[in-house]
Amino acid sequence: MTILIFDPAGGASGDMVLSSLVDLGCPVQYLNDILSRLDLKEEHGADIMTASRVLDNGISAATISFAIEDSSSPERSYADIREIISASGIPESVKDRSLDIFSILARAEAAVHGCPPDEVHFHEIGAADSILDITGIAAAVEWFSPEACYCGPLPLGRGVVKTRHGVVPVPAPATVKVLEGMKVRQTQIETELTTPTGAAAMKALCPGGEPPSDLVLQASGCGAGTKRIPSWPNVFRTLLFEIPLKQAEVMYIIEADIDDMIPEDWESAMESLNQAGALDVNLTQRIMKRGRPGVGIKAAAPASSLERVLEAVLVRTSTIGVRYYRVERRVLERREYTVILEQGPVSVKESILPDGSKRIKPEFRDIYALSKKSGIPMDELRREAVLRAREKNGC
Repeated sequence: MTILIFDPAGGASGDMVLSSLVDLGCPVQYLNDILSRLDLKEEHGADIMTASRVLDNGISAATISFAIEDSSSPERSYADIREIISASGIPESVKDRSLDIFSILARAEAAVHGCPPDEVHFHEIGAADSILDITGIAAAVEWFSPEACYCGPLPLGRGVVKTRHGVVPVPAPATVKVLEGMKVRQTQIETELTTPTGAAAMKALCPGGEPPSDLVLQASGCGAGTKRIPSWPNVFRTLLFEIPLKQAEVMYIIEADIDDMIPEDWESAMESLNQAGALDVNLTQRIMKRGRPGVGIKAAAPASSLERVLEAVLVRTSTIGVRYYRVERRVLERREYTVILEQGPVSVKESILPDGSKRIKPEFRDIYALSKKSGIPMDELRREAVLRAREKNGC
């Protein structure tokens, strides 16, 4: 199993995070295919994204740029951006990650400006390069398909910065709002080091907790920002680790039995547990005291998500108590990636069995969406996706 640990050594912005993932090994061609599916008027050129290398304080790092015309960039609302991403042909998992990041940004901006999230009008963040940064980050993480992501403390600059709203303190108010509940570290650098986009990406991708203690470092990627700061490495690193396969994974089982909850509310409750970090959530029928029909809810969660899942059960269901206990589990080594069919992209889950053979399963939602759009039977698209996956892996 793999995990990603984000190291915001000198700062965190959208382009720095994406550049580090490109340097780590995410193919530029793959990202261009994903980003070209966004309907942005500012796009210009066949390859919307290019990558190059720079030296920052003697450190070789990747940097990315987009072929867009910023002068034509319209002011977009959160609803506009959500529609652009939702209506695009990018994989569902990439859509979900992108929208999670934008949702965090919208809530932060709404809190700062005192308006509902849907009425937030982004300026800098609504520009095409920010949309491409965020979607690119989501797509790159999908490419690596880590078991989990973690982030080190984000560095904070000081001073002031000029924005469309006027001159604001550093960190910017929206950045401060996003960073609530996250680990940060103060610096004496008189410039913005962590941007709202960089902070939101880390908050969406890294739910918290500490990484496992026994890890094997496999690779690293370094991305540079556009600023050059004397005696300060304005770089962001992403580290790829492997968790030894035979290491038992500590998990917690969370349970409750409930007989007084409205049935329609269960869907929302299960969704909340998943968002809190539960890996599995299921319901079973129960006969409870006085012969009442009830429901047993059972969830599995890693130690890093335990408190959030417990809170979700207590807040989003009608129970007044919850049981939990520690277990261990062993899972197959697995990864997720995307293959491109003629009809569009499909996310694929690949598991390695104990004998070394591989089990390949295309994502149902992607197959269903392509079948509905093209009229081609799902089974035919599924076979084609498996074939492309085997060709990609040389098996």
